[in-house]
Amino acid sequence: MQRREFIKGAVIVGASAYMPMARSSIQDTAAISITGEEIILLRSEILELMDVLEGNILTQGDYWYDKARLVWNGVWDKYPALITECSSTLDVVHALNFAREHDLLVAVRGGGHSISGKSTCDGGIIIDLSRMRRVSIDLERKIATVEGGCHLHDLDSKSLPHGLVCPAGVVSHTGIAGLTLGGGIGWLMRSYGLTIDNLLAVDIVTPDGQLRRASLDENPDLFWGIRGGGGNFGIVTSFQFKLSPLGINGNVIAGVRLYELKYAKDLWDFYYDYTESAMPKTIAINAGMWNTPEGAGFFFLSTCYTGDVSKADRLLDPIRSYGKPISDGIGTTSFLDLQQIGDKRNAHYRKYYIKGRQIDDYDPRMNEALLERWRHQEGRFDTMRVVRFGGAISEVGETETAWPGRNAKWDIEVGGHWTDPSLNEKYAKWGRDYWKALTPYCAERIYVNELMDENQAFVKTTYGQNYKRLVDLKNKYDPKNLLSLNANIKPRV
Repeated sequence: MQRREFIKGAVIVGASAYMPMARSSIQDTAAISITGEEIILLRSEILELMDVLEGNILTQGDYWYDKARLVWNGVWDKYPALITECSSTLDVVHALNFAREHDLLVAVRGGGHSISGKSTCDGGIIIDLSRMRRVSIDLERKIATVEGGCHLHDLDSKSLPHGLVCPAGVVSHTGIAGLTLGGGIGWLMRSYGLTIDNLLAVDIVTPDGQLRRASLDENPDLFWGIRGGGGNFGIVTSFQFKLSPLGINGNVIAGVRLYELKYAKDLWDFYYDYTESAMPKTIAINAGMWNTPEGAGFFFLSTCYTGDVSKADRLLDPIRSYGKPISDGIGTTSFLDLQQIGDKRNAHYRKYYIKGRQIDDYDPRMNEALLERWRHQEGRFDTMRVVRFGGAISEVGETETAWPGRNAKWDIEVGGHWTDPSLNEKYAKWGRDYWKALTPYCAERIYVNELMDENQAFVKTTYGQNYKRLVDLKNKYDPKNLLSLNANIKPRV
């Protein structure tokens, strides 16, 4: 019997379908262990877990199950045995203890935004923190405390009205937890560092069920590992971030210049030359190509300036004076608005294939491969972009945190989306083939939040000199690899 058929067919559908917490809908449930074996979770065991939770448990017998099992990337259409909708840290402890006691496959979901679908699974348990979205701002100390289910907008909407910000991602419905644990790149990283460079402390439930505090002073080894090591070492239920002043009342100078695609080769040369020059760290600039749903193609230069307003015209002149754009949208804007511009282009539940690599040195031959395939991609992929690293990112040493790539110059990402599930394999294959053509010009290293279908060997290569220390941490905190659905660090134990 196929594994998917086993999972979907072996669950007995209960009554009271319109009552998500109805005990009558809980039955003996087919599940998958961390070793891939088929197991049965007894009704009595599930009910014991339900009794101690403040939150909820969903199984396939529940009305809300089919909605709750979905994640942002609709390519991943999976059927967990249980979804525990946690309302508190204690709920997370109970859910993780249950998973450990039953050797149950575990997926952890904060915002559910992982490209690679690691926040869901077939036959395991999803420990879902999406109900835990409280944010508190200490204006005197300039510190934000953020629960593990929060989205970027939850934090931005509380801090930016006070002119304060924590650098994070670029899509407001991204989950804070996954973004942070993977490093956290975005508009402000050159000015203020990665999200992890602004992380002060976390409350984390480790796989042994213990709640720990991790910071530079408490469990510093664990704090080192979670800053870039992903969800390998526990489930973070609360983050404490340093906040920094941003512009005037949270405003920045930002926007996009659009060009005809026929100028792409010259624009790529300009972009790489300019961003390798003495560009101030107060300027972030992305370049890329974009196809509209109607089939039109454009090249874009996107920028965000966070420095002294009186110097903006002079510093941004190299960007604003280059070429003949179709439009120039650069101007003063609310950073809160800027953070939401990409939300619709990254809508939930569409099918996505997205992959990235870091770039250490510019090779014009990469652009030839990139442009050639882009011209013949037949509408499959709609966006690709290159982001300049450097600035505050490279002011932190390569081994000071687990995050790999402090000395990388750029990050490249190519992606597309579609809605017809019958096209999944066709478009994924096209994406993999595209990347084969680009691979010779990129580093053998990835921003781990851009993982798509890379194998274990590539994860090891990505972490480079930090990998051994990460394995030692995994041996200490998760020797059974209970938390395996991530950019996984496999324990030796």
